[in-house]
Amino acid sequence: MSRARMGGHAAWAVLGQGAGQMLSLLVFLVIARFVSQASFGLVAVSLAVVEVVRRLLIDPVTNATNARTEVSNRDYDLCFNVILILGGLSAGVVALSAAELTRLIGSPEAAPVLRVLSVILLVMGLAGTHGAWLARQMRFRALAVRSTLSVVAGGVVGLGMAFAGFDLWSLVGQQLTINLFNIITLWVSAPYRPRPWLPWAGLRDLWRRARHISLGAAWNAVATDADLFFASAWFGPAAAGIYNAAKRIMLSANMMLVNAISSVTLPALAGIADDRARARAFAAGLTMMSLAVAPAFAGLAAASPFLVHLLLGARWEASAPILTALAASGYLAALGQFASSALLVEQRSHHDALTSGVAAGVNVAMLWIAAPHGPVALAAGVSMATLIVLPLRLRFAMHAMGLGWRTIGTALLPSVAAAVAMMVALFAMRPVLAAVLPGPVVLMVMIPAGMLLYGGLLRMVAPQLFRTTFATALEMAGRGKRPVEA
Repeated sequence: MSRARMGGHAAWAVLGQGAGQMLSLLVFLVIARFVSQASFGLVAVSLAVVEVVRRLLIDPVTNATNARTEVSNRDYDLCFNVILILGGLSAGVVALSAAELTRLIGSPEAAPVLRVLSVILLVMGLAGTHGAWLARQMRFRALAVRSTLSVVAGGVVGLGMAFAGFDLWSLVGQQLTINLFNIITLWVSAPYRPRPWLPWAGLRDLWRRARHISLGAAWNAVATDADLFFASAWFGPAAAGIYNAAKRIMLSANMMLVNAISSVTLPALAGIADDRARARAFAAGLTMMSLAVAPAFAGLAAASPFLVHLLLGARWEASAPILTALAASGYLAALGQFASSALLVEQRSHHDALTSGVAAGVNVAMLWIAAPHGPVALAAGVSMATLIVLPLRLRFAMHAMGLGWRTIGTALLPSVAAAVAMMVALFAMRPVLAAVLPGPVVLMVMIPAGMLLYGGLLRMVAPQLFRTTFATALEMAGRGKRPVEA
């Protein structure tokens, strides 16, 4: 697949994720004026529990199916039936044990919310296979439409309930509506229709492929969501709501860029049969990932006070330093997620599971040390834990692809150096601009200034990479010559 064609798929994936996340943030911006921070904290903790179960039981099945070099509708039939059963059973178990689960994580006030939101697991069981089918077929335009329509529908319901004074339950209504529209739009968009299919041989093969993914997902869930559980248990629902606001902005950026690129990467790598070609594609993809993501998260760290004030208002300003501390973890997690995609394609999910286990242990240890020092220290602990574990995940991916550290360094160092230098310059500019300009104008100045700084610095440290990237961008726009394949 050419860079331009992959770039086109990535553009639609980014558009879908980006439109959905931007709309979601806009809804959050308005609802935040009518709903208490404690309510946001309770819903965030409940959704985190649902996400842990999804990553543990549902995502491994869809990822294992899409990671196959050749996949048929029979494989998707098996996937559908398995995750439908798992989704229904897990929804029932979570609903019945909501009180015990929320006490276990130190947030017993969230039990009524978790009981209602547990139905989302059944919805995910009904919709997950169709989303996987569309991703494998590279139909990212349909996924973009699905994302946008679902968020719009959820926003209408959530805002209407918030205006009517439903507070906590407006957030619950928003989430239920989003997931209901996910089912409708995915089933309409995908011509695939599931049939009953649960052969014993197929189940054994799926278990063999998915078990390590599931174990890795369990550890990833701990590494990803433990900070929110710590924030709720140590500081209470209101502080958890403030922490979650920062994390939500960071994850929105992550989903706009990282998840979108990864959704293209996994099926693209899986479709390359030649080992050497796949290794070259991995190195080129890692380069492009870092080129796009490094400046985004560096800029996010520098602009966080103005961004939080613009999006959420003065009541949420305590989220800004938390967002700055979390930004590094966004970039590092992007690289880890890319490496995980390569391990899945290379049938090395046991290595991914091992790394995720190490990450979970390191993350919990860092959070335990950081929690007594406040939410900002908690966020810094997340970034530090991600940095400690990333080399191990990259090492496994490199070994699977037959690559060395020199290749990885060549892929990452230019963009990292340019992004760090850009961030330092923006931090230096920030107080000067804030002294003479209002916050929104400062943000409007910092964004183009950061882009120009990053482009200029990248051209200085890696001129050939700059030219290739620029030519690829022109080709994607249909105006340039095709660059030489890496």
